[in-house]
Amino acid sequence: RLSRRGRTIIFSIHQPRYSIFKLFDSLTLLALGKVLYHGPAKQALEYFSSIGYECEPFNNPADFFLDIINGDSTAVAASKEDHRPVDAGKVAEDNADSSVVDVLHQKYLNSSLYQSTKEALGKVELGQGSKQRVSKQGHEITYANGFLTQLYWVSKRSLKNLIRNPQASVAQIAVTIILALVVGAIFFGVKLDRSGIQNRVGSLFFVTTNQCFSSVSAIELFIRDKKLFV
Repeated sequence: RLSRRGRTIIFSIHQPRYSIFKLFDSLTLLALGKVLYHGPAKQALEYFSSIGYECEPFNNPADFFLDIINGDSTAVAASKEDHRPVDAGKVAEDNADSSVVDVLHQKYLNSSLYQSTKEALGKVELGQGSKQRVSKQGHEITYANGFLTQLYWVSKRSLKNLIRNPQASVAQIAVTIILALVVGAIFFGVKLDRSGIQNRVGSLFFVTTNQCFSSVSAIELFIRDKKLFV
């Protein structure tokens, strides 16, 4: 539902069931820091079939990919049997187990999927390079959205937080009203003379200091929301 509203959804997920896997548009498989596949999720089985790894009937594709990466799949075992040298011993078998990721990574680098991805990334890098040169010359910091857009969404989010946590808002309003009554009572009926001017300066200093200290409580929002942001 979120993706249909225009959101970009990124999953870092371990062994999803098929009903979840079939919802993916793009799939990236990583092992030991190396990309083994990146492309449309629907073409993943076809790609692995083209390099000699057939998915068994009724097998979950996500489990199948993990089995291949870990060297546990029957497809991997069959591939080893087909490519094992006649005069090789146990050392060759151990090397085959450790090099599954390297073989899959090399096959991906030789695939058309990698070439198309590399071309697309090259175009993006060229575009970013020209934008960066312009921004450095102009000494300007550019954002994806303008200041008014950022202000609108941040204000909307803050307003929602206030509405969803009315206790804090009510307490803040009550404290402000009580302080206003106290300050008003102390400085009520100040005369228009030299001492009156000093009293007014004192009241302004007190009110300003109180506002400064009360706004320090907003730091808590930055500490709490920073974790969500990161």
